[in-house]
Amino acid sequence: MAIEADFRPIRIFGFILIGMGLYGEYFLSSIKSSMGSFQVYFFAIVCAYYFLTGLGVIIRSQWGYFLFLSFLYILILAFPIGTFISYKTFKYMKKKQIKKSFGFNTTTAM
Repeated sequence: MAIEADFRPIRIFGFILIGMGLYGEYFLSSIKSSMGSFQVYFFAIVCAYYFLTGLGVIIRSQWGYFLFLSFLYILILAFPIGTFISYKTFKYMKKKQIKKSFGFNTTTAM
């Protein structure tokens, strides 16, 4: 039960990512006539990345874990707010051993 409570903030982050991906696609459909083709494809890929990352986090798949980590590493570059959010999320994930929630064995041999 403690693992479930510890995972709750990460799951909420996953729902937010799904929402951002879906809203981004909706927003793209309303403004794509004023954008170039490269911008449309780039925006669509970013929205799909957000959606897949959020979905992977919610279903707790290992690929979702790696997509989430890559999202946090990219978010570090968004100084200052993204850096703060990424740092706090990485710290929380390490403290609560969130990796276990995604099916990884975290035991280390000495």
